[in-house]
Amino acid sequence: MAKKSRTVYECSACNERFSRWAGKCPACGEWNTIVEKEETTVTATRSRMSADMQPLPTLSQVNEEDSRRIRSGIDDFDLVLGGGLVPGSFLLIGGEPGVGKSTLLLEIARTFAGRILYFSGEESPGQIKIRANRMQIDGTRILVSRESVLDAVCGRIMKERPDLAVIDSIQTLQAGEPGGLPGSVSQLRAAAFGLMETAKVSHIPILVTGHITKEGSIAGPMLLEHMVDAVLYFESDRLNHYRILRAVKNRFGNIGEVALFEMTGTGLRALSSLPRETTGRGAPGCVFSAIIEGSRSIGVEVQALVSRTAYGPARRMAEGLDNRRLMLLSAVLEKYMKLNLADQDIFANLAGGLTAHEPALDLAIGAAILSSYTEKPAPDGMAFVGEIGLSGEIRPAPGILARIRELKNLGFRRFCLCETQQEEAKIEEADILPVRHIKDIAEVIREH
Repeated sequence: MAKKSRTVYECSACNERFSRWAGKCPACGEWNTIVEKEETTVTATRSRMSADMQPLPTLSQVNEEDSRRIRSGIDDFDLVLGGGLVPGSFLLIGGEPGVGKSTLLLEIARTFAGRILYFSGEESPGQIKIRANRMQIDGTRILVSRESVLDAVCGRIMKERPDLAVIDSIQTLQAGEPGGLPGSVSQLRAAAFGLMETAKVSHIPILVTGHITKEGSIAGPMLLEHMVDAVLYFESDRLNHYRILRAVKNRFGNIGEVALFEMTGTGLRALSSLPRETTGRGAPGCVFSAIIEGSRSIGVEVQALVSRTAYGPARRMAEGLDNRRLMLLSAVLEKYMKLNLADQDIFANLAGGLTAHEPALDLAIGAAILSSYTEKPAPDGMAFVGEIGLSGEIRPAPGILARIRELKNLGFRRFCLCETQQEEAKIEEADILPVRHIKDIAEVIREH
């Protein structure tokens, strides 16, 4: 073994290291926090390293670890993960303040069948107990700890051997030497590496929460997202009624899957689909369609208002929809249907506070604009699904059978679709009105 020493300069606030001294830390901006340290490294000689190396197995010789999924007890949460928790997985849940990350952890603790070790650096055990009482959770299987030093957390996990460990949040963990600021880049990097190693060695799944920045990304280095096995975003709709859990990275399943929840006084309630009010049926400018989130279809109400502009140039404004797409569809309608929209304000809205930029909503948006412009409602019980091209042609929408099934659950029995999907849609025994061009929509609205 060979020993080498060198001089390094380390910031006592953020633990960042530099090759020379400076009065102000370039990483955290603190003054007079950089101190000189002697660092000794131990390196193995080439002969020693070669002697200790064991023969490497081929991939076919590697014993497959126990890959059975551990059910969380929340079916939609398991769907997002690809079927459940994988032993030894390291998962990260991010979300804006107040969205319900801590509540989601307690909901998982409510339904999880095994023992849970709950670390909280942001709340005291008494505060966690208050929330658990409000949520009517039996805490006999939940061990609560206020430990926030990484070595103590990892040691506690190895000693207690729980079936699941949750940490709220990773930004509160202190890693490395005392005095470092928790949440700094170096602290997060060390905490993520330590927790990942603990999860892989112990085969215990570890679920952590993380703060997000004002731009909406996970706070900390991108390395944090690279090291975890799955990154889940917990989002709220604009009206703060519902919560959507979305996987943006998943080593054990598909990304794009979502879980739907409603925040109530006693916690989060899982939803099979978002409740859709259909009181807008029969009103001009109100048209129904369906969007796809992962493998789930969600019925939505598209609203449009066309009114003569009183002053200035005509406006095109969308809420919950792509504003650029609205301007494009307005131009297509004006050209191919000979509508005079140059002096008309057009406002479009996706009811319920949702946000969707899916091209399959084009047909519903176009029908809503035409319905409001002519002041004639869309046919009762009819939904519109399809994409509109620049030449006015109607293009097929993916996942049409799932969309039809969801809309049928909402009471719709007639569907306006691209004519190329007519045969496919017959599987659902639905009443299909095939359309080829945007001009055909005028006949649908006019005949009502």
